[in-house]
Amino acid sequence: MIKRFVSGKLRIKLILSLLFSFAVSVGIFLLLQFTAEDIAEDYFDQSSFIENQQNQAIAEFKKYVSDNRLALSDHEQLTKWAGKMKYVTVYLFKDDHLVYSSDHEEAAAGSGNYMINPILKGIPLVPVAFADTNVQLYMECFFEYKYINIIGFVTLTLSFICFICIMLFFINRKTSYIGVLENEIKILEGGYLDYPITVSGDDELSSLAQSINEMRKSFMERLNSEDRARLANSELVTAMSHDLRTPLTALVGYLDIIAYQKYGTEDNLNKYIHNSREKAYQIKTLSDQLFEYFTVFNTDEGDLALDTFDGMPLIDQLIDEQLLGLQNHRIQFEYLPCGTPFQIDINLTAMRRVFDNLFSNITKYAGTSKPVIIKCCIANQKLRLDIQNHIGPNPETIDSTGIGMKTCEKIIRQHKGSLAVTRTEDIYSACIHLPVKA
Repeated sequence: MIKRFVSGKLRIKLILSLLFSFAVSVGIFLLLQFTAEDIAEDYFDQSSFIENQQNQAIAEFKKYVSDNRLALSDHEQLTKWAGKMKYVTVYLFKDDHLVYSSDHEEAAAGSGNYMINPILKGIPLVPVAFADTNVQLYMECFFEYKYINIIGFVTLTLSFICFICIMLFFINRKTSYIGVLENEIKILEGGYLDYPITVSGDDELSSLAQSINEMRKSFMERLNSEDRARLANSELVTAMSHDLRTPLTALVGYLDIIAYQKYGTEDNLNKYIHNSREKAYQIKTLSDQLFEYFTVFNTDEGDLALDTFDGMPLIDQLIDEQLLGLQNHRIQFEYLPCGTPFQIDINLTAMRRVFDNLFSNITKYAGTSKPVIIKCCIANQKLRLDIQNHIGPNPETIDSTGIGMKTCEKIIRQHKGSLAVTRTEDIYSACIHLPVKA
């Protein structure tokens, strides 16, 4: 129960602030109390203040008796006056016998005999004339306690004010920070997401501020990512529209020539039919790539099923599947396989798509005079696959949108790897990094 009550940094800070404020206020109270009491006692000892207060009280008592023509038996009136006069005790003596005491009025009134008080013998008494007799008065005064009590009340009040001020200081630090967070959140609500949230301290409030800041950054990143994706898709649609329109226009033209029999000779007819087939296949290739692109980009990383494979034979198999295509295009190649055994988690269908795109680019752009270099190695728990070829003098330009490489990059990122493609005037190279297990 206690552990749950004191859990949390903010709660602990508030408890420590309370204890610190209490300790400081108690110290101030004791310091003020002792200091004020010493000053008061020195003043009382060195002056006739208390004596003057006592003489004034005696004079007021004698005046009260005289003005009201009190008799010695009027104990009720005497007690009433003594009750109004705090810090005063009245003793009345007749012939050295105690006849009245404001402290023992009931005992004195109820006793048939006068009480002898030997302690007061030798103390100077003040004569007082009652209506029926004369008595002697001894008045015991405690006026110093009156001022000591006042001092105690004042020091207690000051120490309590000090306690409240210290607590308000600590609380104000937190409430002002809450006010800062409130204002900054309102700024974020206004749409100014670049405004950073102030993180101060190491308690729950600072943790909350840090979480809001991270949420702000994440939201900004998501918005930026959506903007980039929207722009990329817009550019892609524009490029694909251009690339589709070009062969489609040619295809419609060839078909019109055939439909209206404007081909002239049988050879021209066969040529137009052949060209129409080529443009139709070109349109099919572009549409397949577009479908593939949206299929991959609408698949989240967690939705891609990965299987564990023995890496060396798998990579060799994927490379061998592509080498036949290079041979059919009379493209030379050099393959340097990986010599280190490893395990790799991949989606085989998606990875085949990557290799198909990469080697399709090679067959389009590579020249036949120099070999394609394919190297595979393991470094820093990652598989590195380098593919480099020299670009031929008349490379094909069908895949001008780069949609195939965008698809490959997305697939590699889904495997927590990276794909870097560089192209110069005469060199085309691709480098793949994928995480592996020993």
